[in-house]
Amino acid sequence: MKKKLSILLALFMALGVCAGCGSADQGGKDKDTGETNKEDVKDPEEQGKDPEGGGEEEEPDNKEELMEYHRYDLKTYLKPLWTGSVVYNETLWFAGDDDLTAPLMYAPDEIISVMSYDLKTTYREGTDYTWQKGDKTIRLPLSTTTIPHMDQMDYYPSEAGSNTQAYKYGGNIYFAEGSDISSRQVVVTYRHSDTGDWQLPRDEAAKFPKTMAKLENGEPLNVLFYGDSITVGANSSGFIGYGPNAESYPEMVRSYLKARYPSAQINYKNTAVGGTDSYWGASKSGGAAGGIEAGEGDHFAVRVLNNHPDLLFIAFGMNDGGYTGEAYKENIRTMIDRAREQNPDVEIMLVSGMIANPDTYFYNKDYESYQTALIELSEEYDNIGVANVLDCVRSVYAMGKRFCDCTGNNVNHPNDFMARVYAQTILCALFGDDYIDAI
Repeated sequence: MKKKLSILLALFMALGVCAGCGSADQGGKDKDTGETNKEDVKDPEEQGKDPEGGGEEEEPDNKEELMEYHRYDLKTYLKPLWTGSVVYNETLWFAGDDDLTAPLMYAPDEIISVMSYDLKTTYREGTDYTWQKGDKTIRLPLSTTTIPHMDQMDYYPSEAGSNTQAYKYGGNIYFAEGSDISSRQVVVTYRHSDTGDWQLPRDEAAKFPKTMAKLENGEPLNVLFYGDSITVGANSSGFIGYGPNAESYPEMVRSYLKARYPSAQINYKNTAVGGTDSYWGASKSGGAAGGIEAGEGDHFAVRVLNNHPDLLFIAFGMNDGGYTGEAYKENIRTMIDRAREQNPDVEIMLVSGMIANPDTYFYNKDYESYQTALIELSEEYDNIGVANVLDCVRSVYAMGKRFCDCTGNNVNHPNDFMARVYAQTILCALFGDDYIDAI
């Protein structure tokens, strides 16, 4: 009898070994063609399995359930980056570093997916990239031919051209509009237990009682965004017609309002103009954008007053090079006073912004004084709030991210990841830190 049991035990062990054979070759790149298989995206049900094939690891009972990340999904992109244990589609650009490394915000406990920016190609761990648990750095093999990368000579070209800007320390730095830079970036979804030191968005919900009443009662609400190219949506993938076709930050805010208040009558307009500054926005002479749309005359009347906003977003600053904080403040004050003169009940969200690339001469603004000016104005007037995007952007960089990882043109425009920071900060300011739970 003992002999029969021994034979059966040996047979079961052999079958168990065979059942695991070949598992390391499934998914990822086709070994013959080198093509990347989209099927290599990890199934949420497969998360937590021992990488050596040793069966299920112990999972915490409160492990965060995965959201949709293989396509643009509003709720996924609006999930606050400062909460939870999963970061979705954080962008990296392997550029300007011959070591082929790029940093994440948090140190991952588990990499769930590394995909191309357009979410059409999934890259394979151990073949296309490597990482070590507890380290924020994603690395490419020096011989890689799959994930896009740009060496120092191409990132800092010796000769100026249409795809360069002046490098502050001599020479040139790579620059491009459209999808050029986005097509070179990858997105990473990962779990982490690491924490970050965030400067959180301000809670300004109490300053928008009329807006909230209209939304909750299903009344018409005229929502207007007014600002420069970032508010236009420049370099958001939906704006440039590139995958994953994510919305610009104003469009994400609009879509959130519609999702949260499906019965509300939301009339949305975006009258922002690229290249404009606060002087132009206030319809004052001078300023860097004095000639833009000159034929329309009073820009503020045409683009703001004629649209009769109930909820107005004002977002200038990226093009206010060389202006003092006081001059910027007076331009914003002019806009507030004119809007209130027409409609005393208009509620206004003032939006501070991201910084330009510190390695370019476009980094010539006093960003801190601009945000301080907005906060001071919000304290002088009733029903005016501030979305302190600058604080949140700086938190991203303080956690180790580089400008090139978060930009769509490498000078002054956000990519989809940084546009999410704008939208998340605004919605947190409007509705409080639990805003994501309402959609």
